Amino acid sequence: MSLHPSNSLSFEYYLVSAFSNRPFGGNPAVVAFLDPNETSENILAEVAATFKQPMTAFLSNEPSFGADVTVKRFSVRFFTAEREASLCIHATLAAAKTIFQTARLGEEVKLLEFVTKTHGVVTARKLSDNPESWIEVELIKGDIAEVADAEKKRITNIVNEAFGKPLTIHHVAKGMGMYEHCLLIEVDEKDDIKNSQVSTKLGKETGYSINAITARSTTGNEHFASRVFVPFDSLGGEDYATEQAISDGEEIRAIHVGRRGGDLRIFLVHGQPKLRIRGQATTIASGIFSF
Repeated sequence: MSLHPSNSLSFEYYLVSAFSNRPFGGNPAVVAFLDPNETSENILAEVAATFKQPMTAFLSNEPSFGADVTVKRFSVRFFTAEREASLCIHATLAAAKTIFQTARLGEEVKLLEFVTKTHGVVTARKLSDNPESWIEVELIKGDIAEVADAEKKRITNIVNEAFGKPLTIHHVAKGMGMYEHCLLIEVDEKDDIKNSQVSTKLGKETGYSINAITARSTTGNEHFASRVFVPFDSLGGEDYATEQAISDGEEIRAIHVGRRGGDLRIFLVHGQPKLRIRGQATTIASGIFSF
């Protein structure tokens, strides 16, 4: 006897921790092989709400251009448990990890192209054939602009209340264009963002869907530390796409100092307005979703 009604639909899914090599580290995302072009937006939203993870990436194969068998293309849409997101780097990393790890397209595939709704094509490749290999995601680099004084005062009040103490805020900047949903707040390293208890209002009341708090690293092992609220405490990646203090060819090391941790590397692509973000990922679980 079948466990599911004969008219039910089903798809494979994987739960992956991105930007970490530990099952309970980094930022989790669901990778769902449910066609985002042929499935209604209501169904995609309901599925993501059921998973209730920071992000769910819905994928389907697309025809690849040219005869290069090492390149494969996917359509992708991203949903939080509450709404659709235009881009999610940690979910893209998770999707690439799943595709490479399961070899669902063959061992010869080296480069993945993810076609997004509004951010064009985002690519991903693994840096070696080692199962623990880091994966590199390439995307358009964003610009930022300092917010107006009144806006800075409003956001400063929200940040201080969320942290339960006044912080030394050096800069408050917003992303431009396709990154207009990102907010970057640089604080002093003495504010100890790692050990601070932060309320979820920081991710809910600023008006931005990605809120990054950054400070110079105090360990000497990386360039800066961050916590990202969306509205939970996570490590997403999009906020780093708007970082401005990156020299051509320089490696920037970043660490997430929230509860789950996580780390990544950032590179500016020579002669192009692009960034490469590198990280590891770990598959936690997999299964079949039926509805």
